[in-house]
This record gives sequence, structure tokens and C-alpha cells, in this order.
Amino acid sequence: MTAFVIWAAVCAAAATLFVAGPLLRPAAGAARGDRLLGAGAGILVVLAAAFLYAHWSTWSWRSGAPVTDGNSVEALLAATQDRPDDVQAWLNLGRGYLRIAQWPLARRSFQHADRLSKGGNAAALAGIGQTIVFENNGNQTPEAAALFERALVLDPHSPQALFYSGVAMLNAGKLAEARARFAAMRELGPPPQILVALDKQIAAIDVEIARRKPDPATAIHLLVTLDSALRDKVPAGATLFVFVRSPQGGPPLAVKRLTPGFPQQVDLSAADSVLAGNRINAGQHVEVMARISASGTPTASHGDLYGELRAVAGAPALRELSIGQLSP
Repeated sequence: MTAFVIWAAVCAAAATLFVAGPLLRPAAGAARGDRLLGAGAGILVVLAAAFLYAHWSTWSWRSGAPVTDGNSVEALLAATQDRPDDVQAWLNLGRGYLRIAQWPLARRSFQHADRLSKGGNAAALAGIGQTIVFENNGNQTPEAAALFERALVLDPHSPQALFYSGVAMLNAGKLAEARARFAAMRELGPPPQILVALDKQIAAIDVEIARRKPDPATAIHLLVTLDSALRDKVPAGATLFVFVRSPQGGPPLAVKRLTPGFPQQVDLSAADSVLAGNRINAGQHVEVMARISASGTPTASHGDLYGELRAVAGAPALRELSIGQLSP
């Protein structure tokens, strides 16, 4: 049993790096608040893993023995053979395979449950999404994200869908949406240690939302769009950077790192400064650029898509910033 606990801790640590890595990794425009959110998300991954495991585990931690052999993978597989049209039997089998890290087998089991329920079972959809995440080394794909959203339509209280979609939104910078998912997970009554972690994560998000609130006197309001002719040139896993520079050059006055999605409204102001003392001033004439980066860095690389315009800080109008050029 000790070996199992050690192995589980190692797996949880790996999952933490996959999920929290994008926020912990130094990047242009990354602030201390981003790293705190990343650290909080990492802790939340470990604790939430324990919370979700509690729904599936058959281990009796007091007695040191399984509750029943009926929940072994062999028994669960036999149940699906005895009752091939039983949705719950296939869900149980999928969870059994998850416990032993057999992702492809778990995915097929959840997919079978989904077919039997004709797409109407939230647990099956969330299970498929979870196995996709595991099969992709902890990276959430658009397919997995769509499955979690469908699961939440059927069951707004699905812990897996709330957790994984919340972490994805946190990594994408969608703080308000991530906060709502974690708050909903909190209402499910998780164990005390997870409740504490959720409260800390929600508090960190609240602090970051307040920090990022645009300063009206220096705000630049943008609607970032993408030229339709370039839509098929956006690479998978790309990052969208929107930054403000002085026409005289120098380091950026403000930066935001976002997930590509168009059209997308973006507000930048002195609250998004990168360096202390290097901020946008009210009424300042500036240059604004949006860049889709395949490398994950804001510096220009061959094949990057970008667009730029000139703006005046503090102007109330919404400006359209169209990405329509290709870096040589």
C-alpha cells in the first residue's frame, strides 16, 4: 500500500506540472499574480485528484483492504458481459480502468456508455473528456473541452467537468469563468482540505481580477479579429499576445497573453504593465499589436500572424485590431 501512495503522489505531481506549468512558466507579460494562480492551481490539482478518486476507490483506508472484490476490473468487466446494455456497468468499468491508468480502455468503456445513453449521460461525457486529457499528457484539447461543456449542460454538478473546465479557463486567463466553476465545485461539499484549497484559489482569482481591472484613464479597448483568409494558418497550441508599445520603442508598456479565439474583446491599460515605472500614461499615443505565436513567445518568428494599429490611451471607443499579416 505504501508503494501505491508513493506512486499516486508522483502521478499527482506530474499532473500538477502539466496543469499549472503554463501559469508558472516565465513569459513576457507574466506577473507575480499569474505565478500565484499557477501555484494555487497546482495545489488544487493534487487535492481535487484525491476528491475525485474518492468517488471511485474501493479501498478501505481504515482496514487496509479492498471493500469488495466486486469492484476489481475483472469483476467490472464481467458485469458488462452479463449486462451489456447497462450504462452504469460500463461507467463503472471505465472508472476501474482509470484507477489503473489504462486510458484507452477507459475511454472505450465511457464511449460505449455514451452510445448506450445516446449522448445523454453526463458521467460518460466527462469520463471521455478526462481520458482524452490523460492521453494527451495532461493537455486539454478542444474535443475534451467540448465534452466537459456538454456534460455540464446535462449535469451542472459534475465534479470532473467543473474541475477540468475550471483549470482550463484559469490557464486561458478566463478568471471570472474559472472562479464560477471552482465556486460550483465548492458547493458539492468536498472534504475539508479540498474546501480550503478551493477557497484559496477563489481568493487568488479575486485578487487577480481586481488587479487586472482596466484603469479608465489609460485603457485601450480592442476587438481583436482574424482575417478569414488566415484562419487555417493558426497552428495548434498557438498563443495570442496583445501588447502596447511606445512609438519611440523600448520594452512593452502592457502585455496580455491569451488563448486564440476570434472575435475577442481585449482591454489593456496601465494595470497590465510588465515593468514597474514603465506604464501607459493617460492620453499617450501608442502602438498596439496582436500576434499569434506558434512558439509561445511574443517575439516575431517566421509564420506568425499579426496585426497592428495606433491608439490613444484613455479613448472610450472600441477599436478593431485585425490580424491579417504573416511574418516573413
